Amino acid sequence: MILGLVGNPTKEILRSVLPEYISWLRDKEIEFLLSSEFREVLDSGEYKLFPPSEVGKKAEILLSFGGDGTLLNSVRILQGREIPVVGVNVGGLGYLTLVGADDLTQRTEDLLKGEFTIEQRMVLEAKVSDRPDLGTWYALNDVVVNKGGYSRMIELEASVDGDFLNRLRADGLIISTPTGSTAYNLSAGGPIIEPMLAGILYVPLNPHSFTNRPLLISDKKKIGIHAITGSPELIINVDGRLAGTMFSGETLEVKRADFAACLVNFDNHNFFQVLRRKLGWGSAAEEME
Repeated sequence: MILGLVGNPTKEILRSVLPEYISWLRDKEIEFLLSSEFREVLDSGEYKLFPPSEVGKKAEILLSFGGDGTLLNSVRILQGREIPVVGVNVGGLGYLTLVGADDLTQRTEDLLKGEFTIEQRMVLEAKVSDRPDLGTWYALNDVVVNKGGYSRMIELEASVDGDFLNRLRADGLIISTPTGSTAYNLSAGGPIIEPMLAGILYVPLNPHSFTNRPLLISDKKKIGIHAITGSPELIINVDGRLAGTMFSGETLEVKRADFAACLVNFDNHNFFQVLRRKLGWGSAAEEME
């Protein structure tokens, strides 16, 4: 079993956690590949490092060291390979990263014994149909179209499988997976969706109409977002990162990707338990302190 180690090198705790973990892996004669992202926190002369893309191609299990943002990026490194991904929380809240630095070695032993389950999470595929040169983007959480630094509202026209849905004047639009329902969608007033449900969330950002409400659309449908003439340059963010731009007259197409993200779950962690523990859902204010 080859473990792939990727992550966020800006996390200071990795300077102590990573060398100790690597030493443990060597003692156990467990094969692993280290991402060159860790060059800043490791003595590169002592460790052999590989480009993240190569780690993504060769690893049989991927360990992502960081927070939820790092985990989202790690899924992209796999380029559609459906192998187990483990989120190791060395960041903040860590809603998706269930393993802590203190139980990392125990969880690794569980991995090697096969004592875990896999949750197949929906991934979104997005592209600007008018500009194939921009390529295709993949999102585990969400694809967001917004106005950037423009002070006025933007106008968008949405369709579902080519059928007109609505015309929207707003600050922007979130198209989210169920996994992403606890991310930007939640801050924008969208509903929380159990992550294993099949559906795509359509959530307007500050719409200029009371009738524009969040909508759950079948995951078998393709959503088209057309920029209306007169709109400024629009910003496209994918899982919180700037992906590209689109202009008036262009259309962004979003649909379910033909692969899933395989997130590892230990001890059958229940979605609702995590919801209560990490987001304080359903708890009194004093219980969250």
